[in-house]
Amino acid sequence: MALDGSDLTQITTNPEFDGFPMFSPDGKKLIFASNRGATKEGETNLFVAEWK
Repeated sequence: MALDGSDLTQITTNPEFDGFPMFSPDGKKLIFASNRGATKEGETNLFVAEWK
């Protein structure tokens, strides 16, 4: 994504909720919340991905 909000890129294609993305201060990791793999309704997990 560019600073002006253009050039958006979809990161996940999971049909469940994926949201609230944030980068680590050094920009090397991306963390996001997701309902994928939930065992009950409303359960949310956090995922951390290395960003290259």
